[in-house]
Amino acid sequence: MPNHAPKELVDAVVSFMRALHLNLQESSLESLAATEWTLSQARSIMILAQVSEPLPINELATRLRLSVAATGRNVDQLVNQGLVDRQEDPRDRRIKRVSLTPQGRAQVAHAHTIKRASMSAFLDRLEPEDHERLLAALAPIQARLEPTIKLQKRTS
Repeated sequence: MPNHAPKELVDAVVSFMRALHLNLQESSLESLAATEWTLSQARSIMILAQVSEPLPINELATRLRLSVAATGRNVDQLVNQGLVDRQEDPRDRRIKRVSLTPQGRAQVAHAHTIKRASMSAFLDRLEPEDHERLLAALAPIQARLEPTIKLQKRTS
């Protein structure tokens, strides 16, 4: 039987996540605006950055919750921008697989750098004692989440 978190804990975590999101949102939106990508293109790039093998376009469409046609149009634009590579599957030429190009990976790395800088600026506003308490609180939670995250990556 699952344990149910107390309402005050849920409220506190939601409030913290909202504050964190608002503090990081501006730099994320600026970073996205600078790329001139659509939201679907940005999501495609982030999904492709998380996988180790090229994805069939239909699988990317499923992860994006878009039609294969809409995903194909997004991929076409990203290919034209030099961010995504599209290749025929060697076993089935009807299947097109997509992956990030080195330029696409560099764009993702740049976005992560901006996000880390924003997070660092947010954390710099905390007292050193708060850094220690936050790190101590997050370590066991992160350890519990890691197996779940790895499982999700393998099954998605």
